[in-house]
Amino acid sequence: MENTRKKPEKGKHRLHEEVVLPIDGLTMKAQDYINEVVRVYKCPREFPTVALLSAFSTTIGKRVKITDGKYTNPLMLWFVNVAPSGSNKTQPVKEVLKPLRDTNRRHYQEYKLEHSAWKGGNDNNDDNEPKFDQLLVGDCTEEARVRILQNAKIGSLGYYSEIKGFLDDLERYNKNGGDEKLINLFDGDDIFLNRKGEDQPIVITNAFMNIMGDLQPALLKSTFGTPQRLVNGLTTRFLFTMPNIQEFPKRSKEIMDDYISGDWRGVVRKLYEDNLSGWNPILIEGESDELYNEYFNSLQDKKEEVKATTEDNFILSLYSKLQIQAMRLAGIVHLINVFNSPSGFTRKVSAQDMEYTIRCMKYFEKTAMAVYELICGGSPMPFGGKITQEQAIREFNKHVKIVNQAWFAKGIGKAPSLVNRALNSKDKP
Repeated sequence: MENTRKKPEKGKHRLHEEVVLPIDGLTMKAQDYINEVVRVYKCPREFPTVALLSAFSTTIGKRVKITDGKYTNPLMLWFVNVAPSGSNKTQPVKEVLKPLRDTNRRHYQEYKLEHSAWKGGNDNNDDNEPKFDQLLVGDCTEEARVRILQNAKIGSLGYYSEIKGFLDDLERYNKNGGDEKLINLFDGDDIFLNRKGEDQPIVITNAFMNIMGDLQPALLKSTFGTPQRLVNGLTTRFLFTMPNIQEFPKRSKEIMDDYISGDWRGVVRKLYEDNLSGWNPILIEGESDELYNEYFNSLQDKKEEVKATTEDNFILSLYSKLQIQAMRLAGIVHLINVFNSPSGFTRKVSAQDMEYTIRCMKYFEKTAMAVYELICGGSPMPFGGKITQEQAIREFNKHVKIVNQAWFAKGIGKAPSLVNRALNSKDKP
C-alpha cells in the first residue's frame, strides 16, 4: 500500500467527541479498503480497522520488533469489538481476515501431503514428523494452543467471534493458570507446557499470538470484570472498540469491489512471502521519540494524579499498558505506511506515524474507561495503601459480587480466612 495519506488536521488533537477510531494516518489504499468494507457491510469502521491492523501485524509476526533503544516489543496487539448483538461485528472481520484464512488452508493442504508422505516413508520417526504451520487459531485446548505456537513459523492469530468462551475456558481447564499463561504471552515471556508423564516440558521462546474477538456489552462484566482479571492485569492488556450503534441498516446487495479487495489480499500475500530482510528492528528516535516521550510522560502524570487520589490500581495498570501498546501500534502503522512505498523502506518511525498512533491510543484510552465504567457501575475501586485489605475486598464485592470466596482468595493470593472475615465483618464501613 503506497505511502500516500490524507493529512491530519494541524494543531493539538483532542479526543474526538464522537469517539471514532481515526484512519486518516494510514495509506490511501488502506483507507479505501476500510471504507469499502464499511460500505458493503454497513458496520462501524472500527471493526475493519482493528481487523486490518491485526491481520497486518500477524502477517509480520515475530520476524520484526520495535525498539526505542531501551525497550523492545513485538508488534502484538489484542483487540475486542464491543457492540450489541445484531451490530454485524463478525462478517466485516472475516472479510478482512480472508487472506490469512486462504494462507491457513494452503498450509493445511501442504501439511496433509507432507504428513502422508512421511507416514508412508521409511524415515518416519517423531523427530521428522511434519508440523502444521497454523496461522489462524480457534477454539482449542491450552495444550493444543501451545503446540500451535511451537509450530508457527511467524506466529498466529486467535480469532474468536465470541471471545467470552475463549477466556472462560482458560480458567475452566487450567485451574486458575490460564490467565497467567496469556499474560506471559503478551509480555513476551517464555511459554511452558508441562505434560503429564513427560520429564521435559515444552518451552517456547519468542512466541507470537495476536488475539481478536467480539463481545456484547452485557457480557463485559462476567468476561473482563472478574475479580482476578481486574487485579492481575489481563483486562488492561486488551484494546477495546466501542462504536456508537445508532441504527441497524436494511439489507442491501452491495458486494466488495474486486480491485480494492484484491489489492488487500495481494498486499498480505506479498508481505507474508517477503523475507523482511533488513526490517528488524523498527526504531523510535528523533521526532517520533519526542512525540512518544510526550505521550508517555502524559500518562505518567495521570498515574501521579490517580496515586494521589483514588489509588485505583486498575487505572494505574491501564496507563502502563497503554504506554506499551502505543509503541507496538506505532510499529504496525509504520510498516503499513512504508510497505510498497515509492519513497522506499525505512526502519525509523516517522513523526506523522507517531502522531497518528497517539490519536488512536487516546481513542483506546477512552473506550477502556467506558469498559471499566460498565464493569464497575461508574465508580472507581480503590486498592491502595489508604484503606485496609478488608476494606478493599468489601469495596470489590460491592461492585463485583464475590460468589466463591475460596476462588477469589486464591486469585488475589490471600488467605480464605481474610476474605471471609472481610465479607462477614459486623463493623463494615
